[in-house]
Amino acid sequence: MKIFAAFFLLSIFYSPYVNAKTVDIRNSMANIVNKAFFAQAQNDKVIAYAAKNKVYSQQIAKDAVLIVSHIRSEENYAQMLNAAKNFDMFLDSLFNANEKLGIKKATDPAVLKEANEILSEWKIFYPFVVKFFKNGEVNPDSYRYILDNNEKLLRLSHKLTQTLKSKRVMDTTLNKVVEHSLKIVDRQRMLTQKMFKEKLLIYNNIDKARNKIRIKGSIILFENGLKGLLHGDKKRGLIQVTNDKIYKKLQTAWRLWRAVEKIYRNPNPSKEDILKLAKYEPKLLKISNELVTSIEESLGIL
Repeated sequence: MKIFAAFFLLSIFYSPYVNAKTVDIRNSMANIVNKAFFAQAQNDKVIAYAAKNKVYSQQIAKDAVLIVSHIRSEENYAQMLNAAKNFDMFLDSLFNANEKLGIKKATDPAVLKEANEILSEWKIFYPFVVKFFKNGEVNPDSYRYILDNNEKLLRLSHKLTQTLKSKRVMDTTLNKVVEHSLKIVDRQRMLTQKMFKEKLLIYNNIDKARNKIRIKGSIILFENGLKGLLHGDKKRGLIQVTNDKIYKKLQTAWRLWRAVEKIYRNPNPSKEDILKLAKYEPKLLKISNELVTSIEESLGIL
């Protein structure tokens, strides 16, 4: 049902010249529209959590490489476990509901199919995270498995997010431009983790040639996304953000990016470079999370 059609129908039935039958019809229509709004709110909330799982898949892998690099190992392992816990909590909510998250049990066959595909991978992946770091030692089998399979979780989580978006109950045409901006900002958030992971892998001489190619693509996506949101980009379907609160956050993100851009483009980073990235990466993730939240609020998702 299109949202504007729903409002038009309600305007017809909410007339001072009504009889008992019209009142019944009017109340039924109001109930239908209310249910549609509620269903869309639920769907948007699930989409937001599904998008976060894309970030968590990369955060887990990034933290694993940080630990192997002996950079705040205990702190990063706690962060890694928390990301895995959040990933698991959302995935479980699709099958069993979660009152805390405000998510109902999924019933759509297509959504359940995607969720089961993720679950099949996650059942194997999660135990490797749990046993990754014990008594100051890294489990080499866990490390290898996480490096080899984190992007599969990313792809499957992205696929689920797209499927959920295709199930939207109402056509929010008025917000299409804002929704596209949210899609780009959500990707920026994931890329803060993916780029740093790729740089750490290069630094540790792990699949160096392959990761040099990958990080080039990640940098292009990240920088073009930021520029498009700040200044507009017709080619990418972006208009310049005019919301002052969001624009200021984008300017902060740009300043943070400029502070580390040269290091990301450097094919042979030093230990000092990596430590600087480790200092700035949480700041980039934080501002990216704030941008996602601000745009979600403007769409009425939160």
